[in-house]
Amino acid sequence: MCISPGIILSQTDDIQVSAAFSSSIDLTVTSGANINFVVATLGEYTGGVSSPYNYISDFEVNSSVDFKVDISSTNFTDAAGNILNVGNFGYRISDNGTYAVGANHLLLGDVNSPSAIAVLGPNTEIITATGSGNAGPASANAFRLQFELGTPAVRALSGLPELLNQNIVPGTYTGVVTLTASAMP
Repeated sequence: MCISPGIILSQTDDIQVSAAFSSSIDLTVTSGANINFVVATLGEYTGGVSSPYNYISDFEVNSSVDFKVDISSTNFTDAAGNILNVGNFGYRISDNGTYAVGANHLLLGDVNSPSAIAVLGPNTEIITATGSGNAGPASANAFRLQFELGTPAVRALSGLPELLNQNIVPGTYTGVVTLTASAMP
């Protein structure tokens, strides 16, 4: 019987595996990308224009991180360059998804949905993560903005007089309202 010594060779090498994560935030206006007010009667010139069913924009946010949303607006101008004061436009924001104000986010810094009325103008934070946070899908982070023009509630905040007393030149005034979602620090 012959026994041959066995030689066992072994070699090892490593495989490095890594995964890089970056934040993902996607804000989409799902309806109401164009809001059109028509001021044509004396009652609208003195009392403004609002409706619980019209002048609505819906938007949603898909986000892998807690986020905030800011709103800002350009000046409203007509084709001749006349300016309609942006302070004539007011808005409210409300929940339209499964996440809840107070538990996941604040609306205009408060726990009410719909929010109190606010006036368009400089950059304003309208959604802020709070509590359990608001990272999640669009179905959880759906919101509704409802706009109004020249109403007593808007004028009380802006300090502007009735539309009738602003000597607004007849025409179509257009401005851009921008929503910006960004990661919370």
